[in-house]
Amino acid sequence: MLEERLKKWAQARGYKVAIAGTGVIDLVKRKLEERRSRGMFDPGFYGERLSSFRFLEGVTVPGSSRIVMVAVPSPIQILPVTIGGRRVDTLIPPTYVRYNAMFKDVLDDMTENALGPGAAEILRAPLKAIAAHMGLVFYGRNNITYVPGLGSGHQLCGYVVGSEEESSEGPATGASAEKALERCSTCRACIKICPTGAIREDRFLISAEKCFALLSESPKPIPAWARPPKSFCIIGCMDCQEICPENKGRLKTLPSGAELSAAETEALIEAGRGLGVGSGSATAADGAHQASAAWRSAMNKLDALGMSEDLRLIGRNLEYFLSI
Repeated sequence: MLEERLKKWAQARGYKVAIAGTGVIDLVKRKLEERRSRGMFDPGFYGERLSSFRFLEGVTVPGSSRIVMVAVPSPIQILPVTIGGRRVDTLIPPTYVRYNAMFKDVLDDMTENALGPGAAEILRAPLKAIAAHMGLVFYGRNNITYVPGLGSGHQLCGYVVGSEEESSEGPATGASAEKALERCSTCRACIKICPTGAIREDRFLISAEKCFALLSESPKPIPAWARPPKSFCIIGCMDCQEICPENKGRLKTLPSGAELSAAETEALIEAGRGLGVGSGSATAADGAHQASAAWRSAMNKLDALGMSEDLRLIGRNLEYFLSI
């Protein structure tokens, strides 16, 4: 059976997997719209982050469709940089390294070794919400998902899988209510440490537009009111994950295998200054920086890590942390 093959495949690789009917997509889509209509999302955040999901639109897999969610272990990675004559170990949080490539890697491996006849496509939908409704993950108060045994150190990969195998599963099979970690009912560690007040006491849904991780991914200037995190990440933020007791002994940290020289670090910082005016668009100065050998070398190193972020963002973030 398909489910047995997928579970055996996942177990052999240290992954976690869940399977459900397509009804879970309708459930998540409906709840997302309900929360939007109730004003629970900042309009700007919703437009930038949540309005582009395709859900099942355009899916062409043959046969009876199922939703397959895979949780792949994803460690924190260390990226040393040299600046001002000193070496600083910066962090790359889980999921940023090879994020886009991971979807295809898992799909290719799953297709070859578990699916057999049939086909699969990458799912373009809110993966955290879907995985929570499938019982694969639990939400923390920081709205990050946690997998039993892996904590928050994982990447979620979602797929629509078609199979010609007979199945008694209906569209709603595998869908359940979202669940939060039990300890979140009494723990306030992430609320206290959040540098921007995004994690709230008065409701479980965070104010995502204030989350430092998302501010670090935006070309807009980091607001003056945003207190810097304790974690020095070139992108993202680790404060709430590192303090979380659910992650004790579970978060893994590994060398990234790359290191930025003083010249490479300075090239990134110089390019990042083009974002300081708030336009987020390329400037004439960007061309000069990107023509330098140091810029090309830094770009090659980050490309090798599968970092798809705008390198000017990384430069802007580096200068932000090095200046405080």
